[in-house]
Amino acid sequence: MIRYRNENTGDVVERENADARLEALANWERLVGDEQPEPARTDGILSRPQASPGSAPTAPDSPRGQAQAKTEEQQEEAGKPPAKSASKETWVDYALKRAVSDEEREEIPQLTKELLIAKYGEEA
Repeated sequence: MIRYRNENTGDVVERENADARLEALANWERLVGDEQPEPARTDGILSRPQASPGSAPTAPDSPRGQAQAKTEEQQEEAGKPPAKSASKETWVDYALKRAVSDEEREEIPQLTKELLIAKYGEEA
């Protein structure tokens, strides 16, 4: 049995035969005999804070960061969603407080109460 260790993650895998792919990758090493693997070393990537795919941290003083802060503040000011049994007018008022664009504000009065609940009923 041949054992390989990933230097970045510390993962150890066993193979019946030599694995050409693992042999070729720089972050995998072959363990000899009953050699105990060393602890994983950080490579700078795995130790970075995790973010959603396609997103990156935004500097708070950048225009985008300021816009995000304004939107978050607006969402907080809107408060908690009304009860599902509240009137449609109550839901429209709440949705207008949460809306982030003029197009969204124009659309809100035409939505049914059920759609307003589906779109704005979850707390952010």
